[in-house]
Amino acid sequence: MKKIIQNSTESAAVSRALLLWFKANRRVLPWRNTGNWYHVFLSEFLLQQTQVAQALPYFTKLVHLFPDIVSLAAASEDDLLQNWSGLGYYSRARNLLKAARIIVNDFNGQFPQEFRQALSLPGIGPYTAAAVLSIAFNKPYAVVDGNVMRVISRLFGISHDIRLSTTQKQIRQLAQSLLPPNAPGTFNEALMELGALICLPNAPQCAQCPLKTKCIAFKENRISQIPLKSSPRAKKHLYHFVYLMAWEGHILTVQRPRKGLLAGMWEFPVCNVDAQQLTKVSPSPTPSCFDIERVTPVSALPIFKHLYSHIALQFRPLLVTLSAPITLKSDFYLRQKWLSPHEMFSVALHNAHKKILQHPKFKIWWQKQKSERT
Repeated sequence: MKKIIQNSTESAAVSRALLLWFKANRRVLPWRNTGNWYHVFLSEFLLQQTQVAQALPYFTKLVHLFPDIVSLAAASEDDLLQNWSGLGYYSRARNLLKAARIIVNDFNGQFPQEFRQALSLPGIGPYTAAAVLSIAFNKPYAVVDGNVMRVISRLFGISHDIRLSTTQKQIRQLAQSLLPPNAPGTFNEALMELGALICLPNAPQCAQCPLKTKCIAFKENRISQIPLKSSPRAKKHLYHFVYLMAWEGHILTVQRPRKGLLAGMWEFPVCNVDAQQLTKVSPSPTPSCFDIERVTPVSALPIFKHLYSHIALQFRPLLVTLSAPITLKSDFYLRQKWLSPHEMFSVALHNAHKKILQHPKFKIWWQKQKSERT
């Protein structure tokens, strides 16, 4: 790695140029410059694995529902998950609630000021701890997210794989070396903003970059080669039959376990199958993975697809009309409820299964269910 930032004077020049650019070009975001650490804390949970545009309406909704750390700590998990539904990565919501309760109970309702104490909170790693402490409390901790890794890699001409822990450590050290002692939080926001608006993964706006005269990748025409990022691990493929079992205007809805994928979320009962089974549904398949009697013939909807960070899911909804209510015999699910489609939006039904309720064939089937009852 060639050294382009030789001393503290040059580091200060980089910081100064970036801060001037940020002052003139930063986006207006509702958690900025409020003087409220809770807003920063909430926004950082929302922004984990999520773009700003997607997080914004959730921030507005959650601040309205839970305006401070005390009201958030008093919320039920079901209530928070319901209002988080659609954002994904639901473990963030559960960790947010756990962290809020610890802050209220163990830290007198104030975010802990020591880095190690901040790290002790559920869902808070080095990135989130540094972000809250620097942005909300002006503590001198560098914040390194994907945007910052890209900016620092290009600025210093780092050609190593950024998936490697050694490379990430090097980038954190370099980001820390640039941190101005008088404005660490603002500098961290500026560095992330530069990556979000100018130093883009593809087609970066180098001509508008305040750091282009210092950037090794720009000087050496290696912008398209940096950062180097190896291919991610292949996604695991899962295949499900999803059973929508109707009785008297209600559909059986079940709650997933408190741990694991989509923990605590609600869904329709699923059976794991293989890819061949999913594509070769017989005219009247039966829910063989449940001990269920009194089922009428089933019609099948088309195959749906849904992607998670590490899972590629394909599922086929099967529509079942029951002659009498049942109790699902399953060691997997925590609870079950009979809900109307309208009532399903009052629980934290996960996004994959929400898609089913919008499908035209489901709507036709459900209208038929209602007509037969009248």
